[in-house]
Amino acid sequence: MPEAAVWVVAAVAVYAIGVAIYATFYWPWSRAQRALRRLRKQGVPLRRLRESEARILRLIEFPAGLPVYLLEGNCAAFVIRLQFSPPEHVQTLAGVPVKYPPGLAGAVRGGSNTAEVVLGRDHAMIVRLNGVKLAS
Repeated sequence: MPEAAVWVVAAVAVYAIGVAIYATFYWPWSRAQRALRRLRKQGVPLRRLRESEARILRLIEFPAGLPVYLLEGNCAAFVIRLQFSPPEHVQTLAGVPVKYPPGLAGAVRGGSNTAEVVLGRDHAMIVRLNGVKLAS
């Protein structure tokens, strides 16, 4: 085989490995972040976060008065593994990365779920899931 052909085969192999790494590790997370960005830009707020809900969440990132959005869809989970950090478990609802406050993780259904969420920087926090409210 000519030397130029060897370089072409090597370049194609490196490219294929890069695509495989992207598809395995980065693509699910970037897709979830795009869904969060789309909800932030195109979503219509349902209501505002109540003072009692903000107190229960006890997080600076979610003060009272933030817009609350409606999310409907299936739940999914995946793990991001990086070489020099512990694995990060990501849960999504309708493609948007979400976090469940204590007490609401048990309200997840196998099929479609309906949630009210407030948007954070890199995830949405669920305030109500399938009719179950935050416990005070």
